[in-house]
Amino acid sequence: MSQHYQLTIYQQGKLLGHFQSQSLHALMKINTLLSYLQHTTELSYELHQVIEDARFLMQKEGAMQRLGTAYVYKPCSMNILSQEIT
Repeated sequence: MSQHYQLTIYQQGKLLGHFQSQSLHALMKINTLLSYLQHTTELSYELHQVIEDARFLMQKEGAMQRLGTAYVYKPCSMNILSQEIT
């Protein structure tokens, strides 16, 4: 089963962006990204895990179409990244 995580990246306290990974090895991919960014000292991070998703559907001409997805995130400890390495 896949896992869905979002890493929020801040530069000097201001939001720089989000990295989302949804796969069997989501934490390993986030670790890979962090290894590239580790030498940039003014960056800080928050890690969130998706605990729920809602899909917006529309029925048109007898077929269902997905219009979008909204995720509900729960903060989680960055310590789980070090557990993924071992």
